[in-house]
Amino acid sequence: MSTKDMTNGEFMEHLMEGYNKHGALVQMVVLDCLQKGLDNYLENKEVILEQAAKDREEGRISFVNMEAWIECCEETQKRINEKYNA
Repeated sequence: MSTKDMTNGEFMEHLMEGYNKHGALVQMVVLDCLQKGLDNYLENKEVILEQAAKDREEGRISFVNMEAWIECCEETQKRINEKYNA
């Protein structure tokens, strides 16, 4: 199956479990990038939410509800912390 034909879930599994010449190290790369991205969103949470509110007030509608986005980031970070920082 082509990666273009994969669902998001299938593609994530492909990233984590698919062939890589460095083996399972790729899993740590994916998790590290995920963690750094989550950290960035959550460290800037107030600015992001303020900008989203300002945009709404000015009639600009975002494709993504940023409040829900931040909540997803928090939940994902919580799951990672439960798994790796227990």
